[in-house]
Amino acid sequence: MKDSNVFFLIPARGGSKGIPRKNLQKVGGIPLVARSIAAAKEAAISDAIFVTTDDPEIGRLSLSCGAEVIQRPPELSLDTSPSEDAISHFLDATGTRIGTLVMIQPTSAFVAGSDLRMLVATCQTFDTALTVTASHSFLWRSGSDGSLTGVNHDSSVRHRRQDLVNREFVENGAAYGMSIEGFRQHRHRFFGRIGFVEMPQLRSLEIDSPEDLDLANTICATLKA
Repeated sequence: MKDSNVFFLIPARGGSKGIPRKNLQKVGGIPLVARSIAAAKEAAISDAIFVTTDDPEIGRLSLSCGAEVIQRPPELSLDTSPSEDAISHFLDATGTRIGTLVMIQPTSAFVAGSDLRMLVATCQTFDTALTVTASHSFLWRSGSDGSLTGVNHDSSVRHRRQDLVNREFVENGAAYGMSIEGFRQHRHRFFGRIGFVEMPQLRSLEIDSPEDLDLANTICATLKA
């Protein structure tokens, strides 16, 4: 059953420093923005799928894929523009005041509909939620004198990775869920109690460089194998 109070929002600017026209680049032969729209459709919980963009080509492609398009003004489409600005503009442009908003980032090519369904379900218990991947790394922080100190471990005792006391996660940038009422109050994607949906590392690549794009296509071939 689809929920009219769930909104999927895909921010997809035309510009990008690391990869020219990044959101139109293809993984597995499909443009990144189209993959995000397909994931939102696969979730099958809402027909409210929007792409916010300043780019006419991205807008036309998004419409052809079945999403609605919000024309984002140039001043909210800069390299320095936070995604929160795009969310606020979308909410104001559509007059949306209640419900759950899920922001899907096209730079994460492998988010699935099941991830998005779990994110929406998590938002029924928590105020906000995000997708993560588990970290098994020993983290170190450099001090003012250039030396290192263990962050999540005692460097004087060498633990096995599986014996680290606390489960730790890396924000993978794929999707974020939030109460719309809460976002309007805080103007930020994180507030209140924060839940999470864990994704496997193989599907958690965030595409920021040409090398990432090459790796994503390699992963895509592996996932289809």
